[in-house]
Amino acid sequence: MKRRVLFIIGAALVLFNQSCDTTPKQSEEQIQSKTQSANDSLFRVNEGGYDFAIYLPKDLMIENTPEITFSGATGDLHIRIGDQFWIVASQENKDIASVKAEIEENMLFTSRIIEENGTSVLYQRLLPDGSAYDYSYRNVSSINGKPYFFKTSEEGEYSKESVDLMRTAITSVHTRV
Repeated sequence: MKRRVLFIIGAALVLFNQSCDTTPKQSEEQIQSKTQSANDSLFRVNEGGYDFAIYLPKDLMIENTPEITFSGATGDLHIRIGDQFWIVASQENKDIASVKAEIEENMLFTSRIIEENGTSVLYQRLLPDGSAYDYSYRNVSSINGKPYFFKTSEEGEYSKESVDLMRTAITSVHTRV
């Protein structure tokens, strides 16, 4: 009998505690941001007319300090962590069809599209003999009504794993909070 009473009191306390939850409900974006940030750090960018937040991988930042620089000459924003993470952002109004056309026009490499959707394309660059060279990623998006074009830097050779890290960071870009 004593166990039953303790069980009922315990159950009543749990129900009472849940009914008194005063924390506000979170939006889907807030929930996604929290799951995104489990192994990443939020950086707020506000340079040269760029104004957004991006999650960068903590694993790379253990050995390398992130560099976020604006190039006044080109108007591009460079986000770099070591040698295997370099994103270039520009405020260009592009569509994915024109991005794919640029990829196909490359005279040095043949490209094989690995994955694409309406806003991004992941592709592998191949040498003239058909051997694999590296991977690259392009993304078109809009933040607060302003067009953005993100890409992996053309000044590096990136593995699929490195490009996947950059792609995750690019898809995390959102309005600064």
